[in-house]
Formats: sequence, structure tokens, C-alpha cells
Amino acid sequence: MKAPTRWFALLLATCTSGCVVAAAGAGAGGGIYLTSRGVESVLVQPIAAVADATERAFEALEIERTGLEIDDENERRVYRGEPAAGEPDVTVRLETEPSGSTKVDVTARTSAVTWDQDYARAVLERITEEASG
Repeated sequence: MKAPTRWFALLLATCTSGCVVAAAGAGAGGGIYLTSRGVESVLVQPIAAVADATERAFEALEIERTGLEIDDENERRVYRGEPAAGEPDVTVRLETEPSGSTKVDVTARTSAVTWDQDYARAVLERITEEASG
């Protein structure tokens, strides 16, 4: 195996070993990416607009907000919520990117060691819709 091919194989193995795998493209900023526990995306809106969209998404999906952490100094917010019975607990992390866009990370925890990426994706898609419209 030639050196460039070996480096490419190593890079490919590193990128697909559970870090972030690109999923379907969507929304106001870019694609939705699967993480080991949920999904993430970058929206082109500032954090205040995405925070408002998160509040509207929680309301639309009937997720009761159970916690909110605001770190204005580092421009981060963490929303925690409980949906209707039978759905996983939701955590939404917002962080301002250097470009002024907002990174959105959503997890939906079903137990101490399991997560529901499909439900997390549904929440992120709704946040994206609310931020776009």
C-alpha cells in the first residue's frame, strides 16, 4: 500500500469511528450530523434567534422545559426538557460559532446508557423549521 493510500485509509477509519457521520442535509445552515449520542447542525442565525426557535420547538413538540443554563460570557445555552410520557428526555446545547452562526447539539436520552437519535433528529428538524420561518 502506497503512503498516500495508507494515510487516506487511516483518515477514513478515524473519521468514521464514532465521531460525526454526515447524514441528510437540511435547514437553515447545513446538514444534520449524527453523533455518538444524538445529532447536531450549524444554523446561520445568531444564538438569540436559535434560542427562541428552541423554545417554540419545545412548545410545538409538547416538551416541558425542565432546565435552562445560560452562559452569556461564552455564548452558550443548554435546554433540558421532558416530553410526553414514553418519549426520551431531551437536551439541546447551543453555542455561538466564530462566524456568528449557532451550533446546535441535540440528544434524547432513553436510559442511563441509551439515546434515541431519531427523536433527537425530529427535535433538531423542528428547531431548524422554527429558526427558518
